Amino acid sequence: MAPVMPTAQSRERAERANTLRARGDSWNQIARQLGYRSHGAAQLAVKRHRQRNPPPTADEALADVLERRRFTVRALIISLARAQAAGDAAAVASLSRAITAADAETSKLHGLYSPERMDITVGRSAAELRAATRDAQLRALEVRQQVSGGIPVAASGTEPAPLDVEVEE
Repeated sequence: MAPVMPTAQSRERAERANTLRARGDSWNQIARQLGYRSHGAAQLAVKRHRQRNPPPTADEALADVLERRRFTVRALIISLARAQAAGDAAAVASLSRAITAADAETSKLHGLYSPERMDITVGRSAAELRAATRDAQLRALEVRQQVSGGIPVAASGTEPAPLDVEVEE
């Protein structure tokens, strides 16, 4: 019978196996390197490790990122103050760009760069709109002809349209 490994040591080994697998090592390589009896034992150890350590939720990950960002920006601002006091214009410019970039990324994380969404619903198709426009133009033409007593009227409606006729002598 194989010696029993303490739980803490077993879990450390499983974590190392998980790290090796994440970097692309094969199950056989992991088993040999960490002393597992088989590649199946290494797979089981990694599976159990992942069950004990699930990935963070989106909210947890966001909280972690924002906390690191807060720490980083604070360090940048302190360094900016020191660079200003020392009169180091190049460092001031560089740190200012870094702070601006961090602010932009933080704004994106908070959704401040999200485009506005507009819900536009068109009630009629393009063909229906063309037909309605044509019908409206024909009705307008009929009205103009009725007003002029059947005499064609120019589009402006103020003077009669020229007649297209031939004069015979």
